[in-house]
Amino acid sequence: MTAIQHHPRQRRRQRYQPTAAYALMESAKRGGVGLDDVPGPWRVGVRSLPRPGRNDLPMIPLVTNGRAEVMVDTLERAAELSAFLNWCGIEDLDPVSDLSPPRFDFH
Repeated sequence: MTAIQHHPRQRRRQRYQPTAAYALMESAKRGGVGLDDVPGPWRVGVRSLPRPGRNDLPMIPLVTNGRAEVMVDTLERAAELSAFLNWCGIEDLDPVSDLSPPRFDFH
């Protein structure tokens, strides 16, 4: 058996889960908001993978407006989140690239 070793400087990328959006979406659904095919810029998309990925899917489900993408765990969640973003009237997101916190010298 071979152990996988990571270079000490190599930082593993953490996955972002849009949990706040999921919580707001679930709250809206409980409040009676119908999230069935709400028109707007957000739609379901997929990114194909060369081999099965998370949840053994052959693709990554995502929500996109053509300029920004939010990766999600299932196609069902993608459909609900795209409808929720459209229902909220959100046209676009201001994406932030992978940032590192600033280094402070306390000398």
